[in-house]
Amino acid sequence: MIEIALRDIEKYYGADHLIKGVTFEIQIGERIGLLGKNGTGKTTLLNILAGVIPSDNGEVMIRKGSLVSVLEQFTDFPEDYTAYEALCSAYSDLLEIKAQMIALEQTMTDVTDIDNTLEKYGHLQQNFEARHGYEMEENIKKVCTGLGFSYELLATNFSMLSGGEKTRVMLGRLLINNSQILLLDEPTNHLDVTAIEWLEKFVHEYKGTVVVISHDRYFLNQVVTRIVELSDGKIDLYEGNYSYFVAEKKARCLQRQEEFNQEQKKIKRMQNSAKQLHEWAQRGHSPSLHKRALNMEKRIERMEKVERPQYEQRMQTKFNEHTFSGQEVLVAKNLSKNFDDHNILNSLDFTLYRGERTVLLGTNGSGKSTLLKIITGEIIPDAGEVKLGNSIKYAYLPQIVTFAHPMLSVLETVSYELDISENDARHILARYCFKGEGVYRTTGKLSGGEKSRLRLCLMMQNNVNLLLLDEPTNHLDIDSREWLEKALDDFKGTVLFVSHDRYFINKFASRIWELKNGKLTKYDGNYDFYLQKKIRNEQLEYQTRHTQSKITDVHKSSRIVTKLPVSVHTETISKKAIVEIEKIENAIKELESALAALETRMQLCGSDFLTMEPLLLQKKEWEDTRGALYQEWLKINGS
Repeated sequence: MIEIALRDIEKYYGADHLIKGVTFEIQIGERIGLLGKNGTGKTTLLNILAGVIPSDNGEVMIRKGSLVSVLEQFTDFPEDYTAYEALCSAYSDLLEIKAQMIALEQTMTDVTDIDNTLEKYGHLQQNFEARHGYEMEENIKKVCTGLGFSYELLATNFSMLSGGEKTRVMLGRLLINNSQILLLDEPTNHLDVTAIEWLEKFVHEYKGTVVVISHDRYFLNQVVTRIVELSDGKIDLYEGNYSYFVAEKKARCLQRQEEFNQEQKKIKRMQNSAKQLHEWAQRGHSPSLHKRALNMEKRIERMEKVERPQYEQRMQTKFNEHTFSGQEVLVAKNLSKNFDDHNILNSLDFTLYRGERTVLLGTNGSGKSTLLKIITGEIIPDAGEVKLGNSIKYAYLPQIVTFAHPMLSVLETVSYELDISENDARHILARYCFKGEGVYRTTGKLSGGEKSRLRLCLMMQNNVNLLLLDEPTNHLDIDSREWLEKALDDFKGTVLFVSHDRYFINKFASRIWELKNGKLTKYDGNYDFYLQKKIRNEQLEYQTRHTQSKITDVHKSSRIVTKLPVSVHTETISKKAIVEIEKIENAIKELESALAALETRMQLCGSDFLTMEPLLLQKKEWEDTRGALYQEWLKINGS
């Protein structure tokens, strides 16, 4: 069944024809990924869907009764509104009904017309229940937990939150609104990996329809069922996730190129034939040949021609590199840092070796950016030290890119920072897709993605052998991310970076360092390997805890048995002895079962000694306990 239908949607901004007759349908329960380069009109189309802005032509039809909710980037709330109140404002109508119910409850004992009061209360309660009011608090709690909202954050004035925190609160407000249609514009921005994975799970379980704009390719792969690509005001549809879209788009482009080539060959043959006919006619062979040639030329004009495939201009650049002969690029010893009595980094020891590509993972606020800033010298540690290897020359891309002189143009900035002529600067900028009038824009007016691209442009001109990157794909569209990946693939030096972009991590990282509670846990591999390892470790931890609870009961039985006097063998207490023997035998069965499960887990570990070692110790402890139980059983039986 159709949830949303768009028919011939047009949108102009001045003379710019942004959306050109877009038509497509969305079925109930579909999860649509809306893709396109920055500036192609994705957000505009989403706002037309939401009814926030009108189209200049065409119509949007939404199934009757379907409630649409949009992830709003900027919303004004009263100055005294806390984050929690902003979150709960999604339930403003229900909260008003609840307030009326409470007011009636408080006056029931004082009113004379109790029947009329009960009738009003009954209507309110019925409305409250029909609109899932009794699920309201549970929904709020679920979203707060999933998005990792702390008590301190929820109690903070909304106006005092950072941009990222506001986005998370607005996302939470949207998710608890019981809408049938969710429209999400870059919902993973400012979320850490844990929150993104929770959001993925939420969208998977969501029963309604979702349209999402995102540059997070891993998220798109996990969530969407269909891709709508917006390019040059028109759309192309792809029945699959992001990986399918990439493969199918390439196949379509190759097919279109082949069709275009074949058609051009046909047109060329017809043009040559017409030319030949004209020449023969001019030689007096037959005047009627001119007419046949003209008819052929008209046929060429009337042909419905295949449009030439348009290939996006790619940035063809790479990092200038500085050679380095050593192995140890970066060494940290006993590194610690506190902020307001909160321990961020706790006695860290690590070494980064030549050629490694290591990603720092962790929740927001875990200290990832702090660690990079300590390495660059921007922050001084409270204890310990960081040493760079000899002849190491690094470049640092911060999470928020700024320029020392925001009033300078892009062209002036490159010329000034690299100490080169404006003509040379213009040639460099062209390779980074800064062309024409764009080079005269001031750096302060650039978008986040353009600032990152310009900073990378400057970094790549310097001879470096170590890159420190803090969220390098933030604000970049997919084409720019792929360009960065290509540049990093060609870079022979060492890279330490922070990222929540799991697609980027998977494609690029060879090691993962997880920063949690001030400590580093290290994994060799990409994100998928790290995730599998985490899942397996959590399963083993759960099984060990579950088995340990059973063993606790076994130990209790063992302690009871050891207190039995030798005289238990006499006939006067034979019934007690039988009871105790059964307890021991049951305890032994529990241990046998636990040991069998432990053996299976040990087999799964293979040659992973770090995981195997605690299991071996556990096995010995349980075998010793079993031996003691055997001895007690023998004593009671008089054997």
